[in-house]
Amino acid sequence: MRWKSRKSVKAPARPPRPVPDVTRKSGYAPFATDLNTPLLRLSPHDVYTCDEACKGIHVFGQTGAGKTTAARVLAGAFLRAGFGGIVTAVKSEEISLWKRYAAEHGRSKSLFLFDETEGFNFLHYLLARYGVEGIGTITETVMKIVEAARSASGTASKHGGEPIWEDSLRVLLRHALPLLYAAHGTLSVGDILRFISTAATTMKQADDKEWQDGSFMWETLKKASHAPAVRMEPADLQNAVDYWYRQYTAIPDKMRGSIVGTAIAALDRFQHGRLRKAFCTKTTWVPELSFQGLVTVFCMPTLAWGIDGVIGQQLLKYLWQLAALNRNALAEKHRERFLFLWSDESQETANSYDGEFLSTCRGAAKCCVIFLTQSLPNYYVKMNGDNPRDAAHMLIGKFNTHLFFANACPETNEWASRVIGKVVKRRANYSAGHSHNYSSGMSQGQSDNNGTSHNHGSSYSHGSGGVTTGTSSGGGSNSGMGSTWGMNVGSSFGSSTSRGYTESLEYAIEPGEFARAFKTGGRANNYEVTGIWFQSARTFAESGCNFLWETFTQ
Repeated sequence: MRWKSRKSVKAPARPPRPVPDVTRKSGYAPFATDLNTPLLRLSPHDVYTCDEACKGIHVFGQTGAGKTTAARVLAGAFLRAGFGGIVTAVKSEEISLWKRYAAEHGRSKSLFLFDETEGFNFLHYLLARYGVEGIGTITETVMKIVEAARSASGTASKHGGEPIWEDSLRVLLRHALPLLYAAHGTLSVGDILRFISTAATTMKQADDKEWQDGSFMWETLKKASHAPAVRMEPADLQNAVDYWYRQYTAIPDKMRGSIVGTAIAALDRFQHGRLRKAFCTKTTWVPELSFQGLVTVFCMPTLAWGIDGVIGQQLLKYLWQLAALNRNALAEKHRERFLFLWSDESQETANSYDGEFLSTCRGAAKCCVIFLTQSLPNYYVKMNGDNPRDAAHMLIGKFNTHLFFANACPETNEWASRVIGKVVKRRANYSAGHSHNYSSGMSQGQSDNNGTSHNHGSSYSHGSGGVTTGTSSGGGSNSGMGSTWGMNVGSSFGSSTSRGYTESLEYAIEPGEFARAFKTGGRANNYEVTGIWFQSARTFAESGCNFLWETFTQ
């Protein structure tokens, strides 16, 4: 498909509402249920549907390039279609923006602001939802808290041995949580910290009566064994005892200290201040409320809450993702509504589970994921693991739709050009020539010749008849002269013209275009921003290729 000249297509200020025959009513708000429901009209011939939105949307653009303007259009489409969802907040302005969006589209009653006055006791929630069989899920949740704390504080390990440390911490939690639940019938962050900090470090210490009398870990072990609140399977109990008595004490002191220190550093935050109030006391919100159309804004802006805001939002987001993926086990009325996960400045709350969620959230979850950030390097400095660059590319490669706005980052612009791809472009050529020749000449010559000739001879003969004698002579001369003259004149004219074209395979959008060819709003640009709307595996009727030039009005 040959590339066509770009055309600016203005996105309507209020995209069309979902079509009536694919909506259901629940209380105050209608909501879309069909994957083919149109959300936006991108051009006179192209629409954007719920199905396409569920494959993920990523927005790149420098500060002031127009991301918020485009976000207003997308957010409005989701709200009008009755979506439920969650919104992470890095800046305080995000909270006021979503208040305005909800008011503009009749969804103010659906908006829930989760701040320090609200509560979500995540350990009680997980036990109530999964029971003792869900200890593995609780373990992974605590691991996500540790990951978020390390990522936010910039202490994420980049060495090749990182999986050993993570796996060791995971094993520790897997053998601590069942004992705590069996002994006390509940779980709390404080009990987890007391358990692992009072565990025996040697087999000799474990047998010491004085240590046993002062150890919360030993007290828990006795209750789980002899007076459990929730009885453990004998084999599971024996495995836990063997781990704490033999395996844990065999870990080298330095490694064991690092494992325990990592867990304490992450979980201790939930014993103080905002995180304790929000996550370790009451419960006023659960993820499943989104299934009824609730839109929850996490009012923990990381610029104000710091690392606590990152940890809190990543915890809420992770548990919401689990609930969204697991709702296929619920009654049909809880599975009909579309959901969305909205994350501006997404590098701050991105984690290792996001890629997995993007791969599976289209089906039963019916969830649209929208990430917005300035550039690729934002992810490079935030992702955990040995190779954060590969982790970042693996994440953004899961999004099917990309919006590209003005950007001064060469890394991002090069990537955008490669994603959009190359097309055959024609380059016209033209040449013209004109010639005029003129010649003139003259010739002149002269010749002169002069000559003489002279000859003389004699003869003598003697014979019986007598003697004969004779002589002869002669002479002559000639002369001559001549001249020649001539002139010649001539001229010639000529002209030539040639036209043609060459074809070559080039980027449809050159990297430099992202830094120089986009409007960024304001009075100078008539309050318009322009960007590229790209979709994988789609050919737009308007452009004949996989992207559109779009214009959004501020």
